[in-house]
Amino acid sequence: MNIRKNPYSLFCVLLLISLAVALIALGMGEHWINPLSPSSDMESRILWELRWPRLLTAFAVGGMLALAGAWFQVLLGNPLAEPYVLGVAGSAAVGAVSAMIFMPDAAWAVSLGAFVGAWVGITVVLFFSRLGSARLLLAGVVLAAFWAAVLMLLIALLPERGVALAYAWMMGDLSNSALPIWLLMLVWAAALACGLILSLSLDKLLLGEKHAAALGVNVPHLRKLLLLLASAVTALAVTAAGTIGFVGLVVPHLMRLLLGSLHQSVLIASAFGGGVLLMLADTAARTVISPAELPVGVLTAIIGVPVFLWLLLRRNA
Repeated sequence: MNIRKNPYSLFCVLLLISLAVALIALGMGEHWINPLSPSSDMESRILWELRWPRLLTAFAVGGMLALAGAWFQVLLGNPLAEPYVLGVAGSAAVGAVSAMIFMPDAAWAVSLGAFVGAWVGITVVLFFSRLGSARLLLAGVVLAAFWAAVLMLLIALLPERGVALAYAWMMGDLSNSALPIWLLMLVWAAALACGLILSLSLDKLLLGEKHAAALGVNVPHLRKLLLLLASAVTALAVTAAGTIGFVGLVVPHLMRLLLGSLHQSVLIASAFGGGVLLMLADTAARTVISPAELPVGVLTAIIGVPVFLWLLLRRNA
């Protein structure tokens, strides 16, 4: 059976692969833990209270970033587009660091500040969405630079003990997410379902806006819906784990290379592929220099840059 043309089979295969990767990742650490039968109360607590929540957070965040990347690439007609291209991550970081300044003792304040900041960024982007794809991309680059400048100003105002926390969050941190796992998994599933519902329209949009309109697609409505969905999913991912780059850029590219351009298969593969990639990256981040941890965002960039350059060379070959 050709799983490229059978989304149900592709979903089942990727689900099994994701479970296998999760079980392998659960057992990696300073001491091997059998995820199927933990041998002590301490190992059981480590498994259920630390490892599983962190792995599921990584899976959901990675999947959401990959889905958002696939949507942005179609929306902007640019294969270099990614979830952070319109400055949503920058505005979220401004919100998070603002919370560190004004509510330094509230553990939940960073996530709330990031979520509010992300939606401020989304509102600004929606205001510029009327400009068309090319100018929207340019506006996003300028907005990202603006948020970066504001962020540096806020970091300069942070007390010394808060600077390390701010940089850790900005480089990606899956260990301290304040969002419940069920919410992240629910949003991941809802985002994938929305993508599958829109997949036929996305396939038509690949032909160009005029051709898509001739085939019955309400292009302005679809563009606004895609922008809102992709930005909202990015906002939640950044709120949960900070800034983690290259997942939303590389994974959709790789899945199109492997499965073709039809979005029904690409979106399913991206949702699972992004999750698996971030699970593996987070596992490596916490084990390579154990007991210390590498920032997972740095590790995804180290992995993502050479992979993306290889994909560019392959496309031009």
